[in-house]
Amino acid sequence: MITTTPTRIPAPVSASISKRRMLVRTPKRGLGTGNMTPRTPRTPRLAEEEIRPRLVIEKLTLTNFKSFYGTITIGPLHKSLSAVVGPNGSGKSNVVDSLLFVFGYRASKMRQAKVSDLIHSSHGHEELDSCSVEVHFREILEQAIFLIDISPISQPSSDDFESIPNSELIISRHAFKNNTSKYYINGRLSNHTELTALLRERGIDLDHKRFLILQGEVESISLMKPKAANEHEDGLLEYLEDIIGTSKYKMPIEEALQDIESLTVERAEKLNRLKLVEKEKDALEEQRKEAENYLREENSLIMKQSVFYQREVLECKNRVEIATVAVNELKSQLAAEQEKYVNIKDDTKEIEEKYNRTAREYEKLENKVNEVSTELARCETEDIQLQERKRDTNSRIKKITKTLQNDRKTLETKQNSIHDYEKELIQQKKDISRLEKSLKAEETELEKITESLKGKTEVYSSQIEQQQKNLAPWIEQINNIQSQIDVAQSEYDIIKNKHVSMKSALEQAEQNVVELEESRKAKEKEIRALRTEREQIKKTIQVLDSKIRENAIQYTKTKSALAEARQKANEAKSTFQSSQSRGTVLTSLLNLRNSGRIRGLHDRLGNLGVIDDKYDVAISTACSSLEYIVVDTVECGQSCIEYLRRQNLGRARFYILEKIPSQEMSRIQTPENVPRLFDLVKPKDPRFAGVFYKALGNTLVARDLTQANRIAFGKTRYRVVTLDGRLIEASGAMSGGGSKVSRGGMSSKFVSDVTQNVVDKLTKEQNKWEEKWREVQEEKTELEKMIEGKNEELPKLEMKLSKIDMDLDACGQAIVDAQKNVAELRKQKKPNVEDGRRMAQLQSTIEQYTTKANQLRKQSAKIEDVIKTLQGKILEIGGDKLRNQKTKIDNIKERIDTANNNITTAQVAKTKAEKDIIKLEASISKAEKEAEALTKEFEELDRVIEKNAQDTSKIETQVQEAKKVMKAKEEELATMKRELDEKTAVINEIRASEIVIKNKLEDFESGLVNLNRQLRHWQSKLKELSLHKLPGEEHIELQIFTDDELMDFDKEELRKDIDALEEKIQSANPNLSVLEEYRQREEEYAMRAKDLEEASARSDAAKKKYEELRDLRFDEFMKGFTCISQKLKEMYQMITLGGNAELELVDSLDPFSEGIVFSVMPPKKSWKNISNLSGGEKTLSSLALVFALHHFKPTPIYVMDEIDAALDFRNVSIVANYIKERTRNAQFIIISLRNNMFELADRLVGIYKTEDKTKSITVSPAVLAT
Repeated sequence: MITTTPTRIPAPVSASISKRRMLVRTPKRGLGTGNMTPRTPRTPRLAEEEIRPRLVIEKLTLTNFKSFYGTITIGPLHKSLSAVVGPNGSGKSNVVDSLLFVFGYRASKMRQAKVSDLIHSSHGHEELDSCSVEVHFREILEQAIFLIDISPISQPSSDDFESIPNSELIISRHAFKNNTSKYYINGRLSNHTELTALLRERGIDLDHKRFLILQGEVESISLMKPKAANEHEDGLLEYLEDIIGTSKYKMPIEEALQDIESLTVERAEKLNRLKLVEKEKDALEEQRKEAENYLREENSLIMKQSVFYQREVLECKNRVEIATVAVNELKSQLAAEQEKYVNIKDDTKEIEEKYNRTAREYEKLENKVNEVSTELARCETEDIQLQERKRDTNSRIKKITKTLQNDRKTLETKQNSIHDYEKELIQQKKDISRLEKSLKAEETELEKITESLKGKTEVYSSQIEQQQKNLAPWIEQINNIQSQIDVAQSEYDIIKNKHVSMKSALEQAEQNVVELEESRKAKEKEIRALRTEREQIKKTIQVLDSKIRENAIQYTKTKSALAEARQKANEAKSTFQSSQSRGTVLTSLLNLRNSGRIRGLHDRLGNLGVIDDKYDVAISTACSSLEYIVVDTVECGQSCIEYLRRQNLGRARFYILEKIPSQEMSRIQTPENVPRLFDLVKPKDPRFAGVFYKALGNTLVARDLTQANRIAFGKTRYRVVTLDGRLIEASGAMSGGGSKVSRGGMSSKFVSDVTQNVVDKLTKEQNKWEEKWREVQEEKTELEKMIEGKNEELPKLEMKLSKIDMDLDACGQAIVDAQKNVAELRKQKKPNVEDGRRMAQLQSTIEQYTTKANQLRKQSAKIEDVIKTLQGKILEIGGDKLRNQKTKIDNIKERIDTANNNITTAQVAKTKAEKDIIKLEASISKAEKEAEALTKEFEELDRVIEKNAQDTSKIETQVQEAKKVMKAKEEELATMKRELDEKTAVINEIRASEIVIKNKLEDFESGLVNLNRQLRHWQSKLKELSLHKLPGEEHIELQIFTDDELMDFDKEELRKDIDALEEKIQSANPNLSVLEEYRQREEEYAMRAKDLEEASARSDAAKKKYEELRDLRFDEFMKGFTCISQKLKEMYQMITLGGNAELELVDSLDPFSEGIVFSVMPPKKSWKNISNLSGGEKTLSSLALVFALHHFKPTPIYVMDEIDAALDFRNVSIVANYIKERTRNAQFIIISLRNNMFELADRLVGIYKTEDKTKSITVSPAVLAT
């Protein structure tokens, strides 16, 4: 920061400076024409100015905003005067737009259609998605200096100031492609409202934005009308009111005016109502007098009635005392019966509780038995499965054991046969050796014999020898071939025997499959039968269930019907007894009617209609006339009265139908929509409706006393009765309530037709339903037993079915195994390729060798024949000795051949036996292992079965024990049930006796109720009596007489007097409601007068408030207006060097009615309206007003956009010097193209554009000058 040392002027020197106007010659500019800048006279300031912190804009940072690409910094700006300069189109106005953008202006104010259009979009940079502007504020405190107030040009601008620590403020706004924007304060997300409030605290008013003077705004001031034509426009008046601050009073003044208008209308309405009530009150005067005379007659009647009612009350009290004694005796009897009932009921309850406990215990036992039975069934099923597995395992063990035994036996046989074959081979070899020795000896012997016969047989012997030599090769070939034939035949027979044994085994296996199939079919048949039986049982159970449900429905219906029949019978009995116990007067009159001795008598009013039981107490309390007797004509009523008088039966009151006037009885609108008592009554005949309306009138029914009070004492008075018997008369008198309320005045059903026959019929109906109910109960018990039996039978059948199912599964598995065995045997039975090939080969070999042997035999047969012939000749020569010796030799040779054959056969059999032994040993080893595994499984099954048997035994024991306990509990329940039934029977007897006593008590109580009703009726009638208070007369109370005094009165005389007065009163037809109406009119008149007074007071208060607001607005406006007008005059004179300007009120009395005229007198010209001036004059005038407004409401920062565009260079210089002077306590940022203006700036901000992008450079002229 550059600081300079302030110049301080000594006081004596400063005091010598004269107060005068000073002319400062400005440098030549433009065409070289100079001008003189006037200065207003000033007082030199020798004291230190008051220094206050002020807000300044330090710099602007623009990022991709409009023509600015990238991040461009505008500044740093000078604390006093900064000028933004640059060629047209370079983007100077975008600097102001950036401020408008941050301060919340719409895009249209910045010459764009939408916010996203503010984002820079020059060639190659069309895809930028956001832009932002940051305004950097700070507060500064200027250094205090002593100044001589001279021209601002000659006074150097000082940069001496201090920045207030931590006063930096950065406000920014970011705009995005989606036309949204965000505000930030010191990097924190904010909003426009917070920003406006923050800057207002710092002295910048964003609401009116008078610190911003944009292009054309100066000229727009000159175009303003004196007053706006509508609320959407601004006139000069509105413009100044916004500055002065009196526009805030507009809405309160309008609201106050509306209040005055509405209150004036209200007051006029109150006044008209007051006059109307006064007129109505005067119209009732004559009728009031007639009604008062009528009330005097009624007072006389009331006095007579009071004496008569007191006499009736006395007589009723006496009869009540007698009835009360009888009731108390019956109550004592009833209490004794009830005590018995309570005692036995307690015992019964104890038994019943014990019975219920036992029943619950029985139910628990039953559940336990069911659970244990289920467990037992599970164990039995498991045992069946285990036994089946055991049988299957045992069968497999037996089968394997048998196979093992057979294999071992066969092995032993094979081993023995091998031993035998070996022995036979040894023996045969020994025999052959022995036979060969014997053969050799015999041949030696034969040789000897032949030698002895050599001479005779030599020829033949040599021939035989020669032939034998020839035969020997043939014999050797034949023997070799025969040996091969024997070996092949032996092997062939072995293979063939194997297939024969396979066939036998296959036949046995197939027979086993057939037997198993037959067994399976038998089991399947048995299963089907059991399943059919099971389905039948299930169907039976379903049918029984359905019947039980139907029985339950029937039970419910029957029980409901029985209850209904009982209720009807009891109601009929009660009604019949009630009708039998009716009062003597009514009974006598009804008997008289029924006998036909009188016509036109109906019944007591209470019996001629019905009402819901809910309203019984209400109607019994509100309508004592229910005891009145209804007759058709006066003659009928007089006949009834005469009959009662003759029979000395008492008195009765009558309603005469022909005397009941026709009345409007339609429904009325009631407060809170409560019912009218009359509307709740259903008359027996429509012609009785008028009687009920006569008795009830418009009496209303309320839920409770609170609601009754609201209704009774509302705007319209009503007679109201509550559901619990509290009565509020229209006069406000309250009665009823208490512990004993009136009831029974009207029933919910018509009961006049109940006779003994009806009672008997309903009793029979009750008995019929009781019998039906017993039948349903018996059927229920039977069905429950049947379904219980079926439910017990079903698990047993299921267990049996499960067992057979397992047998069937085992049988199926056995069939599968047998079929596998058959398939295996069939597979083995089929000659396998090798055996078939071998047998064919052996057969072929045997045939070939046999053919070959036969051929050799044929070929050697000739030699053998020759030998035989020669030997025969020798034998003939040798005789028997030779022949015998030859036979011996032949026999030995034959035996040798046989031995050789035996050796061959034994050798082949031994080889086969050795192969079979190998197979048998492997089979035995496998069978032994399988037998061992099966034996272990069998032993394990034995153990599991034994354990399961133990568990089953335990469970069976538990079942048996539980069943024993259940049986004991069942017997205990039966005993308790019998005892409970006995107690119930006793209770029923007590209840029956109690009912008889209650019926009698009810009869007496009913009579007592009637008497009490009569007593209350007369007491109520007496209580209702009150003398009318007449206006202007002293009010007297009715006299209460003693019992003796009352007995002295003649009731007949009293009745005659009363009848005469009633007849006189009835003949009169005054409008009594006029008294109440007259009183109401008086009260209403007073109330309306009071309302008028209050309305007048409110109207006066509203007018006072309206005038105060207008005065306040006028005073504040005129104060500001005077100040602004004075400053305007000064500014204009300063700017124009002698001109004059004034703000004038069109209507001097009311500045807000016609607005303000801006009148100007340019130098050496006449006064003109601003709208009639030239462009430059308009600009000067508007600028004078703007500067005057700045004086009135200064701000720390001013931004002006080419305000000097329309001025000539001389006026530009005047305005520039004035602005330069104002920069001592404010910051000015001015966009200007006029050198007279920007050359006075403390800092120049150059704006230029290259490559369609705006750039900035900041220059300090003072630095350049140095």
